[in-house]
Formats: sequence, C-alpha cells, structure tokens
Amino acid sequence: MNKEHNYQGGLFNYIVLKEEKEVIFYLYNHYPDCLKIPDIMKQRFPSDYKSTVVNSLDDFKKYGAKV
Repeated sequence: MNKEHNYQGGLFNYIVLKEEKEVIFYLYNHYPDCLKIPDIMKQRFPSDYKSTVVNSLDDFKKYGAKV
C-alpha cells in the first residue's frame, strides 16, 4: 500500500492511498467542512479517486496516520 501523508490540519489532514485510489480525510467535526471535499477532490486528484471521511482519530490512525 503506497501512502502519501499531509498533516496541515483541517481539510488538509488526509492520507492518499495510491494503490486503492482513495483519499481518507480526518475531520473531527465534519460539517460544514465536508461540503468542500468534492471540490478538493476535483482540484487535487484524478477523477477515479474516491474520498472517505472519518471522524475518529483511531480510525484515521488505522490508515497509517502519525498524528
């Protein structure tokens, strides 16, 4: 599993799983920030990537985050 990490916080706190073509976003309180995710996905990732939002730090760590 290839992983790319970004730990800037907020909507910039995500992990990219390149082989799975998935972006995992960590949002503690996901609303209203989650409404911006479709635009972020269109701007930063190929159209075949899907997004997942988790609000549990434990779930986020499961994907390899080092917070």
